[in-house]
Amino acid sequence: MIQVVNGGYESRHKKKFKIFRSNGVPNYILLLVKTDACFEIDGIMENTLPNMAILYDRNTYTHYGCDQDDYINDWIHFDFFDEPSLVDQLHLPLNRPIYLPQLHHLSNYVRLLFHVNTTNSIHKQDIQDSLMRILLLSLDSQIKSLPELVNVNRHYQIFDQLKSNIHNTPHQKWTVDTMASFVHMSPYYFQHLYKEFFHISCMQEVILARMERARFYLSTTDLPVKTIALQCGYENDLHFVRQFKKKEGLTPTQYRKLNPY
Repeated sequence: MIQVVNGGYESRHKKKFKIFRSNGVPNYILLLVKTDACFEIDGIMENTLPNMAILYDRNTYTHYGCDQDDYINDWIHFDFFDEPSLVDQLHLPLNRPIYLPQLHHLSNYVRLLFHVNTTNSIHKQDIQDSLMRILLLSLDSQIKSLPELVNVNRHYQIFDQLKSNIHNTPHQKWTVDTMASFVHMSPYYFQHLYKEFFHISCMQEVILARMERARFYLSTTDLPVKTIALQCGYENDLHFVRQFKKKEGLTPTQYRKLNPY
């Protein structure tokens, strides 16, 4: 069984945050880092970008932190009991940063893990065990897909980074021009490549990210619909309601009633 020792979801730390463990801890540590940070790799402090995962081995030197205003990550300490390590079986890379195209998917599993942890379910340990297996298998799937995807086109990696940024910050004012500027391309060529890579337009991606975040807020908070609209990047809540109903088949209020937390 996989046992979650400790962890956190969307953990926020203020400026000058630092973690240092000269001998590590006696279990695995998985970090899903959502902001700029700094990690010591092979004795050198390296600046890392958002949407990065790192899996530390047991009893391994650990040193990381952030000099920015906010550091945000998901973190899990876990280990295997009465069975071989799935980390070893999957040959997951250890102790080095990996940038992933869909970090937000992994983060959703972490959210579920800690939601389950606050319940009194008689199956709590079994559910956490299952979610951890899904999380590690999903991590492995994303990692193993990276070489093939990166080789498709030399621009793929930065497009992946942009896609992750869109889903991580759907409240930003994403326009074709701002997205094209991120990848240093003309808007026309950028839109062509984006659709070739992901089979939807860049603005459809923005809408998907905003709908995903809206569903999350509607089902996990009591925030007013107007506030949710603003936090999902909509200056006009009526436009948000119309777009939500078009995508989901329900108004935000109807969706919330059917998905109480």
